[in-house]
Amino acid sequence: MDNLETRFFNPGMTTAQILALGEPLIEMVRLADQIDGRPAYRQSVGGDTLNALVAAARQGGATGYLSAVGSDPFGEDILALCDHEGIDRSNILVRPEDPTGVNFIHPHPEGRRFFYARRGSAASHYSVSDLPQGAIANARILHVSAVSLAISPEMRRAVLQAAKLAKDSETLVSFDLNLRLNLWSLDTARQTIAAFLPLADIVLPSDDEANTLLGTCDPKAQIAHFQRHGARYVLLKRGRQGAVLATSVDQFEIRAPQADAVDSTGAGDSFAGAFLAYLLETGNETEAARRAAIVAAGTVSGYGAIEAIPDRTTVLKTAV
Repeated sequence: MDNLETRFFNPGMTTAQILALGEPLIEMVRLADQIDGRPAYRQSVGGDTLNALVAAARQGGATGYLSAVGSDPFGEDILALCDHEGIDRSNILVRPEDPTGVNFIHPHPEGRRFFYARRGSAASHYSVSDLPQGAIANARILHVSAVSLAISPEMRRAVLQAAKLAKDSETLVSFDLNLRLNLWSLDTARQTIAAFLPLADIVLPSDDEANTLLGTCDPKAQIAHFQRHGARYVLLKRGRQGAVLATSVDQFEIRAPQADAVDSTGAGDSFAGAFLAYLLETGNETEAARRAAIVAAGTVSGYGAIEAIPDRTTVLKTAV
């Protein structure tokens, strides 16, 4: 491979090296205990692309977010979370007329049980005219997901245009296949994702989502599909089985560290963000994937998408 460390890692940079475009959400995580016989929830912050940025930031990556929130207490909580994590939020728009989206989560050690209250959210109105072209051109990676494409036609057009701007600027495009069929139909997802994949340099599908999208559970066929569209790196996430890292010349099995899993929420997102941060730092995709697996294992060991994401010090101690 070429020298990614030289090309993409510059510790002296103050601008965001890893930008993400998508929707931040308030998370309401259902607790095991009840209050007066009724369900109890704990409030947190999440959203797949924001989860990825938190993971990247905790590994030392310089991160920034492109999105919109409402002018409400939930929006304020998201902005405060970005400040706390060191995520540049100067390109997050605040829309007084629109609400911030909410995600209700029922924790599960392996499955995904999400219920959204996000229709008409501030981020769903994010458009091409909102894109900060200079920030995208100066970044090293633009990270988006299928959720970013799914939440509205306006955001979909913005994501496609952002990816085109990134390609024109030699900014790598990272795409996480977070397939949520409660946001759009499978036919629309297939058509939209097929149109987007030629723009993606890094593709991060989970095996079950790839099975749904492609109609095959064969990991070789899944990886080959994304490589045919031009992906430079494919990281097939396989839960307890770890991951498969595929490059243009080889494939590597990435072992999943042992974890006492209680909630799988955000595990794939944290894997993605950590991989991007360590890829830029080390220029070594296999080492980046191994460290990302440690981050994902730590994430499933706690409730919610971001609380349990381990930081750089913990990861490097574990990786030794």
